[in-house]
Amino acid sequence: MTRCGRCEKPGEAQDGTPKAATCTECQEDKYLKTGDTPSCVSAEECKDGFFPTADAQGKKVCAKCSDTANGGIEDCAKCSLKATSARAGPMVTCSGCETKRLSPLNDACLEECPAGTYPDNRDSTGICASCHNTCASCSTNAETSCTACYPGYVLSRSSDDTGTCIKECTGDFMAHCKADGCSLNVGGSKYCDQCEDGYAPVDGVCTKVASTTRDASGCKASGGKCTECGANYALLSGGCYNTNKVPGNSVCTLSVGGKCTMCVTSGADPKGQACPTCPDGCLKCTGNVGSQTCSVCLSGYYLSTNKCFRCTVGDGASANAITGVENCISCAPPTGGNGGPVTCYVKTDGTSGGDDNTGGSTNKSGLSTGAIAGISVAVIVIVGFLCWWFIGRRKT
Repeated sequence: MTRCGRCEKPGEAQDGTPKAATCTECQEDKYLKTGDTPSCVSAEECKDGFFPTADAQGKKVCAKCSDTANGGIEDCAKCSLKATSARAGPMVTCSGCETKRLSPLNDACLEECPAGTYPDNRDSTGICASCHNTCASCSTNAETSCTACYPGYVLSRSSDDTGTCIKECTGDFMAHCKADGCSLNVGGSKYCDQCEDGYAPVDGVCTKVASTTRDASGCKASGGKCTECGANYALLSGGCYNTNKVPGNSVCTLSVGGKCTMCVTSGADPKGQACPTCPDGCLKCTGNVGSQTCSVCLSGYYLSTNKCFRCTVGDGASANAITGVENCISCAPPTGGNGGPVTCYVKTDGTSGGDDNTGGSTNKSGLSTGAIAGISVAVIVIVGFLCWWFIGRRKT
């Protein structure tokens, strides 16, 4: 092999034909690129899914972007080296994953996009792009494309599946609701559970229901509440909630005869009783009230020692304490079980936490990563042409 500095002695094939030697280290200025046909390449040639680095023995290697042992990122298909000062974790910034979704921080390949982001399929990166900062989940980055909201906010639909997130107990969600009737906690937000006479709560909105008929939800009303619900709806504290849509599906995902048969909080059939209530910020929990342990948190919270904490506050641990990040609304605990600031994906102003979780920025223009790159190249070409033209004019 050209430019190989050290190799292993070749063996022999079964027919006695000598095998080629295996290169284990390249000459000083080259990097060993392994694969079907190992080669020694320059740092500049170590690209397209690879990056130049040194392994644990100090040997120069051209490692795959997914080579976690040498500073890569699991499942990463395209990457670039970070600046030396920013290499606290992985040595690379990922720009595309093999099969998973690219974190909005470009530092991981995720099974699912975190809260406040959505899979942007307009270019090959598959990055989790930021929703509008009011949305906990969305279909695009428009303010009207929310599909779920953060705790304390509710989805005001403009279509069957999307809408805007507004403050709980406001707008249509308070129309015909009694003054003290907005108190039912569904998925971390409050909804009306006591309407004026002639109305009853359907998906948290007081809906006109005649006492002699049922509406589309199957609600049979009496005294400002529903007493029965129909198919695909569950009776929750006097209201009928669709188990296939927000907010109902944050409490119950299956119903029979208008009664919930699968609670989100417990993952079990409540047997005709109300679904268990989890502590604040917790979506799924087990145990008795007062000693419950949480396994899944609501959007805007992170899990630590079986409890949920807001992204902006610490967990108060005595060892390896986790700290919150100011204005963060979507986060995860630090990787590796270590303490330090949460990994912040989205802040209230729509930016990410960045490499140090204190600033960062994100694409809020709605353009894909590929489009932005193309525009950048075009600008450089135009500026270069103008410089050439002005210099030529001065010479003449």
